[in-house]
Amino acid sequence: MTSKSKKAPKKTAPVSNLTQILHFLPVFLSLVLIFLTFLAYELFMSDKFYPFTSAGDTSLSFLSLGQSASILADKISQRSNQTLEFNFNQKIYSVDLATASARLDYASLESEFQKTHPSSLYQRLTQNIPHLFTPKLINPKINITIDSQLNAISTLVFRPSQKARLIFDETDLTGTSSAKIQIKEGVNGLELDKDSLTAEVKNYLLSGQYAPNLPVKIIHPQSSPVYLQKLKAILEQSLTEPVKLEFEQKEWVIDTKQLLTILDLESGQNLILDKDKSLNFLTKIAQEIDQEVQEGHFEFSPQTRRVSVFKPSIEGRKLDVEKTFALILETLQNLAENPKIISLPVDTIEPKIKTSDVNNLGIKELLGQGVSRFAGSIQNRIYNIQLAASRINGVLIAPGETFSFNAEVGDISAASGYKQAYVIKSGRTVLDDGGGVCQVSTTVFRAVLNAGLPVVQRVAHAYRVGYYEQGFPPGLDATIFAPSVDFQFKNDTQNHILIQAYTSGTTLYVDLYGTPDGRFVSLTKSSVTNLTPPPPELRQDDPTLPKGEVKQVDWPAWGATVQFSRTVKRGTETLIQETFKSNYKAWQAVYLVGTKE
Repeated sequence: MTSKSKKAPKKTAPVSNLTQILHFLPVFLSLVLIFLTFLAYELFMSDKFYPFTSAGDTSLSFLSLGQSASILADKISQRSNQTLEFNFNQKIYSVDLATASARLDYASLESEFQKTHPSSLYQRLTQNIPHLFTPKLINPKINITIDSQLNAISTLVFRPSQKARLIFDETDLTGTSSAKIQIKEGVNGLELDKDSLTAEVKNYLLSGQYAPNLPVKIIHPQSSPVYLQKLKAILEQSLTEPVKLEFEQKEWVIDTKQLLTILDLESGQNLILDKDKSLNFLTKIAQEIDQEVQEGHFEFSPQTRRVSVFKPSIEGRKLDVEKTFALILETLQNLAENPKIISLPVDTIEPKIKTSDVNNLGIKELLGQGVSRFAGSIQNRIYNIQLAASRINGVLIAPGETFSFNAEVGDISAASGYKQAYVIKSGRTVLDDGGGVCQVSTTVFRAVLNAGLPVVQRVAHAYRVGYYEQGFPPGLDATIFAPSVDFQFKNDTQNHILIQAYTSGTTLYVDLYGTPDGRFVSLTKSSVTNLTPPPPELRQDDPTLPKGEVKQVDWPAWGATVQFSRTVKRGTETLIQETFKSNYKAWQAVYLVGTKE
C-alpha cells in the first residue's frame, strides 16, 4: 500500500486586541475629557453662582457670594434714595424709600447659594447639572420699614362697604302695602392691598421697576340679597299676620316693629333671628311669667296633734327661653304656616312639700326645745329677733336634709327688712343691720342639742355675750355671719322635722317637732377654765359727739375656755358622742368721748 500524506488546515489570523482598543480609545478619551472639563468647571464654580442666575435686574452669573452681595447692596442703596409714586383715582400716593430702612437680607442670599452648592462633590456632580442649563432667579428678602407710610395711604384710600339693608317706613307699619319695605343694595368698599404694595417696593429695589398703579382690594358686603329678600317676605307677612305668644290669659304680639328689633339683618345666614337680641326680648317676657317656688310654712298644734298651714306652698314656673326662641324661629321659617300662634313652653317647679301632704310627714311630737332670753335688748334688736324667727318658723326639714340657718333666713340687711343693732364685727361691737339674729341661731342650736340631732357646723361668738347667759351657763351659743359662718344641723330621722320659732315677752322659743325614735340625750355641765379678766377700759375721742358727752359702745366681758359634752343614745346604741369647746376672748369696755365744740 502506498501512504498518502495529510494536508495541514489553514490558520485564520486572530483579531488584534490592540485594534479594538484603538477603536474605542477616541470615545473613552472624549468621555474622560468631558468629565475632566466638567470637574474643572465644578471646581471653578465651587464658590460662584451658576450661569443664568440673577436677582432682579442684576446678573449673578460667575460671581462669588461676596461679590453678589456687594453689587446687590449697592444697587439697593442707590434705589433707596428714590420716591415711588402710585396712581389711584387720579391721585398720586408717594412712598419715600429714604425712610424705608431697606437692606439686603444676606442670610437669604447665602441660603440660596448653599442650595446649589452642597458641600459634597458627589452631590454637586449629581444634583447641580441642571443649573448649567436652567436659569435660576434668586429673589432675596428685602427688609423694609414703611408701615407708617402704608398706614397713612390706607387711611386715605379706605372706603367701608355698605351692606344691603331693609328700608321701611316706620309710620306705616300697620298697613298692608308691601311697598313700604324695600331692599337697598349694598355698596362695595375699598382698602389698600398692603402686601402687594410692599411687594412692588421690593421689586423696585431689586429690579428698578414697579407697577405705578396703587394696588387696592375690593371689600364685598357680607349681606346676601337673597337672604334679605327672605327677611322682606317675613316682614311683609307680619304686617297682617304677626306671631303671637300665649300663656294662660296673657298674649304677647311680635308685630313688624318688634320683629325688626330681633331679626338678624347683618350676618346673611339662615338663622334669621339675632339670638342675643331675641333672648333679651324673651327675658323681659319671662319676668312677667316666672315665679319662684314658695315652700309652705306650717304649725303644729299639740292639742289636735295635727299640722295646719299659715303659709301655703306655691308651685313655681319658669319660661324656657331657649325653646321659645326655637319655636319662633321655626314659625318664621315656615311662612305658609297659619295661624302663627305659639303656646309658650313654661316649666312647673313643684314645692318640696305640697300643702295637701303635710299631715302625712310624721310630725307628731316635740323632739326638742331651745330657749333663750333677751331682756335689756334695744327695740331694734328685739325687732330683728322676731323677724329672723319668723323666717324659720314653719320650715320643714326632710329626712336626710341638712338645715342651713343662713340659707333659710336669707339676706340680712336693711333691704330685707332688718334694722340696726349691735353686732360683733371686725373686733368691735358696732351698730349694723341685723343685730340680734344670732339670738335666733343660738336658740336653734339649743333645740338641736336637746333633740339629739347631729350638729354639722357651729361657731362660738368671739366673746361671752350677756344675753346668752341669762339663766343659762356659758358655751351654749352659735354665731352666724353669711356667707362664711353658718349654723347647720342634719335631720337623721326617718321623718320630716318642723321648726316652730316664736317669742313670748323677752323669751325666744324654738321647737322641733317630728316622730320620736327613742333617742335619749344627756348634756354635761359647762366647764369654765382659763378665766381672763377684761382689759382696762378704753376711751376714744369722737369729733362727731358734743364735747363732754360719753357714749359706751363696748362692754367688758371675761375671757374663758368653756366646754361641755353631749351623748345621744337609742337603747344601748350610742348615736352621738361629742364635746363642744368655745374659746372666748377677754373684752374691754370702750367709751367714745365727744370733742365737738
